[in-house]
Amino acid sequence: MWVTCSQSALLKGVHLVNRAISTRTTMPILSYVLLETTKDGLKLTATDLELAIQVEIEGEVKQSGQLTLPARILTEIVGNLPEATVEIRADEGVTQTQITCENSNFEILGLPAGDFPTMPKPAEDALGAIDAESMRTMIRQTIFAVSADETRPFLTGVYVVMDGTDVRFVATDGGRLALRKTTLPGPVKQKTGVIVPAKTMQELARALGGMEGDVQLAAVDNQLMFAVPGLRVYSRLITGQFPNYQQVIPQEFKQRIHVDTDRLLRAVRRASITARDSANVVRLAAKGKKLTITSNTPEVGKAREDVEVSAEGETVEAAFNARYLIDCLNNIDAADLYFELTGPLSPGAVRPAQHDDYVYVLAPVRVYG
Repeated sequence: MWVTCSQSALLKGVHLVNRAISTRTTMPILSYVLLETTKDGLKLTATDLELAIQVEIEGEVKQSGQLTLPARILTEIVGNLPEATVEIRADEGVTQTQITCENSNFEILGLPAGDFPTMPKPAEDALGAIDAESMRTMIRQTIFAVSADETRPFLTGVYVVMDGTDVRFVATDGGRLALRKTTLPGPVKQKTGVIVPAKTMQELARALGGMEGDVQLAAVDNQLMFAVPGLRVYSRLITGQFPNYQQVIPQEFKQRIHVDTDRLLRAVRRASITARDSANVVRLAAKGKKLTITSNTPEVGKAREDVEVSAEGETVEAAFNARYLIDCLNNIDAADLYFELTGPLSPGAVRPAQHDDYVYVLAPVRVYG
């Protein structure tokens, strides 16, 4: 193998694939990066067997081949090289690789490329495609509601549903639920409902930063592949039955509160200061044009703030987890919203005022006194 490429492109590629490197593994090869030549340059791959990231960078191929290098050493070397042309060279069948850049020269030992896990081949027809920026938004607006409880693995990922021209990302931890949907220009090839691990979604959102165009989704054995030019992310899928999320979303309300998002966010943040030692509970009660937000921790103190709103329906007083509410307000991307209440012990729903592509459902907190 003999290839040359720019230091900046190589460094970007190494940083991307490093997100899939396992820090704790009993298989030494999983702490290595696979480098393979392509007709246009170099392809880098890393995997922890649950997540795999593959990046292609432009370069000049003088001799085709493949090799592996330890991810940590490769990252340190490339990160400290000058912004110039990097030459990577290794003789066939030899695990020692020479990396040269201007006056710097390294000889690094790798492992046999044949030991590296084989990436599955995706189906020829993609399931569908989502605009890269839209996908990043959909992930950001749902990922925080994923459960961290490994005893219920089916809640530790984002449920991706593709049906007709409708795509939905859903996440829940049992105490809240976030749903973001978008409409595609054309119908998907087949109806799909899969649970993608939260880690994959987080790394995919990072990798898509600054990218444009469509992300192609394709089925690969028991995996899902996300692909844009120069980048592929493979993910195992979580087995299990995702809850019937549609049953959780309130279809009607007793009171609807129309409020400025930023004003509500700032008020809840302030109220949460005296709620941290009492299960982070804040109480909400709206009447006419005033929403009153309170919190009370006997050992700490209490807080009260009034927010100007417009409310319709009967007055409902309810208590919610402040952190759950703040997570939604930080990510809703709406200047103003509707907070719909169905009762003091019934779920509340938060929706953007301008569109119906997003809904966030919160379970109430039972309080006494």
